Amino acid sequence: MDMKNRNINQFTGTGLKEEEIKKVMLAGDREAQIRELRTCRLRVLSEVHKKQQELDRLDFCIRQIRETI
Repeated sequence: MDMKNRNINQFTGTGLKEEEIKKVMLAGDREAQIRELRTCRLRVLSEVHKKQQELDRLDFCIRQIRETI
């Protein structure tokens, strides 16, 4: 496996979008790659928080239904 494919494969399962992976791969040096990855991490974390809020709302709905029985 060549170096480019190996680097791309390391992002499998990270939640990064294709354009984000390209930005990381094209970033100038190691520090620039780390900055790009941290930006991606913040996006993914924001999505996690949004999903947690959805779960909390569902749990609230479940509690409300149980209490009305």
